[in-house]
Amino acid sequence: HAALAEGALAALDAGDTAGHDHLAAEAARGLAARGCRVIALAQFSLARARDVVAAATGLPVLTTVDSAVRRLRERVLALST
Repeated sequence: HAALAEGALAALDAGDTAGHDHLAAEAARGLAARGCRVIALAQFSLARARDVVAAATGLPVLTTVDSAVRRLRERVLALST
């Protein structure tokens, strides 16, 4: 399943971080209601909403930021061994 947090980026651009996070959480609640067992926030701009989304859904939340950093760390460590 996929969902769009309609208006979230506009809220963030306007400096309304709480509104942004609320819209992300609402979209995630819809996914949870449809049976999703994990939420992936697939845009870097949504990563800031991870904790709010997790609290709203009770589900594990993955972000592209965390995944990118983890992969970069793995690659750097592999080069140093």
